[in-house]
Amino acid sequence: MLSFQMAAPALVGIMFVIIFVLMHLYRRYRQMHYDVLVRDITKGHRWVMMDIFNEVTFCNISNIQIKHGARCDTCGICVEDYNMKEANKKLPCKPSSVNGDGTRHLWVKGNLPSYSVCCICGGECGISPHICDRRCVWCKRTLHDDCRNGAEFCDFGKFRPIIVPPHCVELKKVGIKGRRHLIVSKARRPNFENWKPLIVLGNRKSGNNEGEIMLCAFRDILNPAQVIDLHDMKPENALEWCHLLPDTVFRVLVCGGDGSVGWVLNAIENLKLKTLPEVGILPLGTGNDLARVLGWGEGHDTDIDISEVVDQIVAATPVQLDRWKISINHKRHMGISRPKKEMVMNNYFSIGVDALVTLNFHKSRQSWPWLFANRVINKFCYFTYGTKDVLERECKNLHEKLKLEIDGEEIELNDIEGLVVLNIPSWGGGCRPWELAENKDDFCPQRIDDGMLEVMALYSSFHIAQLQVGMASPITLGQARNVKITLSGGNAPMQCDGEPWEQHPAEINIRYHRKATLLARTPRDL
Repeated sequence: MLSFQMAAPALVGIMFVIIFVLMHLYRRYRQMHYDVLVRDITKGHRWVMMDIFNEVTFCNISNIQIKHGARCDTCGICVEDYNMKEANKKLPCKPSSVNGDGTRHLWVKGNLPSYSVCCICGGECGISPHICDRRCVWCKRTLHDDCRNGAEFCDFGKFRPIIVPPHCVELKKVGIKGRRHLIVSKARRPNFENWKPLIVLGNRKSGNNEGEIMLCAFRDILNPAQVIDLHDMKPENALEWCHLLPDTVFRVLVCGGDGSVGWVLNAIENLKLKTLPEVGILPLGTGNDLARVLGWGEGHDTDIDISEVVDQIVAATPVQLDRWKISINHKRHMGISRPKKEMVMNNYFSIGVDALVTLNFHKSRQSWPWLFANRVINKFCYFTYGTKDVLERECKNLHEKLKLEIDGEEIELNDIEGLVVLNIPSWGGGCRPWELAENKDDFCPQRIDDGMLEVMALYSSFHIAQLQVGMASPITLGQARNVKITLSGGNAPMQCDGEPWEQHPAEINIRYHRKATLLARTPRDL
């Protein structure tokens, strides 16, 4: 009895060690294994409340005209508020997975788009003053109630090359009781020509409700499992599609700013995928410099035609983008050194007055996030902080704190307040400073895939404003494959791809990392 009492603490200790090791192994497993989460449609539709319908709309339950109510953003049915529960029971929603070798048409009655044409007789549909005619939630074909479509199975229409058909998807439930959810367990390739499925990623909280509207629009045309809300899941969850179909080239559309694009590119790199996806951009942020360079524009509003976006993605050209590793080795302070910091740069890196404006904007957005939901307000605030620094000159004499080396050669810095390292031609929300340089012919043409960086300096905030309107030339310091910056004598604001911070004295090295595959609408001169 005594020996058992003496051995009991040891047994308890061994059990704790075993549990700790198992938990550690499980965490490592989860870090390498992700699931494509799928909504269970047996629990009802994905309702979006509508304060007012912009067009004549009928309730799919009561069949009467309604001015407000709810709309399912996946299958498109509309109902009065008090009919939502009944619709969940009676009307099936658009499924992510079906059994069999094909997907049948899923017809929804009424509320057809304007100028709809019957796919059988060619007559105009949906023009009667009551709920009438039908629309397939997959192929978007419309037909009269009196016409009969001879084809039982859907061919998915114009979106066939980008849809993962539900008959090619298998689901399973995972998790413990009370928290069980559906995931995609298997997927197979359909017998479609030129098939490059599209995966859409966006955050429903981004912008002034712009992210939510875009995600709803893509759920309407794609398999709902192809549309991932980054507010609920990581990009790695969406990219699990690339593991499920390892020999398939996926297109990934990032609905967001340059920060979201960088997040997705990091996830692609970390997952070590067999076949790398091609990444396109639907810009919703403020700066969108990478989107501008690739031809996707400075930003989209919610009135955009999603079909047009899909056409642009399908027609886009794959291009290569250089990515750069930034290593920050902090100097010791009172014998203590901060941990080494590493990050990957896609667009540009800066220190000084340019980063200060971004840092002040970032602090204000964290304090009052509700105020910075509009792109116009964001640009106005950037202008305000830049004007403020013209008077205060917080980065005065920055050159006294910096030592710059380009490919091992030290560059003399005169009276400057900012230093910028460019990977892409666009900077600061659309400005192309290297094209404004008076001596640009002395350098190689700027490209995003040449393994070269462009280094320039800024006199002041006023100099930035002049560059923005094309009334000044940047201080061109050279092109390089390796850049080393030594900061000493105090702190300085820094930023990498729009993410700012206050940097302590350190040695910063920028070296080539690898390339990423993106989609460009205008691949020339990149």
